[in-house]
Amino acid sequence: MYRQDSWSIAGKRFNSRLLHCFGNATDKIDLKTAVGFINRTETDFLTVYTQGSLDDFKDAEELPMGYSGISYGDIKHWLKRKYTILVNTNHALSVEEAVKRGELGSRLLKSRWIKLEVLNKKLTRPMNKKTARAAKILLKKGYLVMPLMTANLKDALRFEKIGCSVVRVLLSDIGSEQGMKDEKLFRKICERVTIPVIAEGGIGGSEDAYKAMAVGASAVLVNKSLFSYQDPFLFVEALKSSIKGGRLTYLCNQQKY
Repeated sequence: MYRQDSWSIAGKRFNSRLLHCFGNATDKIDLKTAVGFINRTETDFLTVYTQGSLDDFKDAEELPMGYSGISYGDIKHWLKRKYTILVNTNHALSVEEAVKRGELGSRLLKSRWIKLEVLNKKLTRPMNKKTARAAKILLKKGYLVMPLMTANLKDALRFEKIGCSVVRVLLSDIGSEQGMKDEKLFRKICERVTIPVIAEGGIGGSEDAYKAMAVGASAVLVNKSLFSYQDPFLFVEALKSSIKGGRLTYLCNQQKY
């Protein structure tokens, strides 16, 4: 029987290839569901948000998990094992804001892993050039940077060159649930960069996760789609199966005569 192979970021190995957040501003989530997502996805990562006024946060337990009033402190007490904490610079619109959110979250959470993004005003796409500028600043300060980028081969190679340990590549607009817009381009990015590629943005169904993994993604990150199903935990099970199947398809295709 095939067993899911592990993968690594900056030398740290992970078993799960599924990452998730806790919804956008329009998504309602309670503590039971949030903890359920963590447990049922079997993820190795925990994404902590930093949206809102930075002056409001005095310690890590006050940082939000989603937009429904749940805090890191609420969830922390329910965690059954250790996770790699990702500091989310979500909804940052400028280089300065992204850096400030990343540094504050890192200091409070005692994690150097920064899930970096600098978005457009509609909050639908990352701005690659601004994200790269923010990445350079954070990298020089010793942070491990995981930038979100609009699919572009040159930019992916640039993020790798400046020292990013992974790239998160947008499949389609954030929250659109339209799936992969350009399979050929996404495949080329996966083939050319030597750091892990995480498929993110626009994932609407488990089939989108399968397609991304089958063409070479190292992992998949979901958010909005978790709130699009009557039974979100059934969707989570479908996601895990699709990710495993997509990875197996990719490995099999590498051995084709």
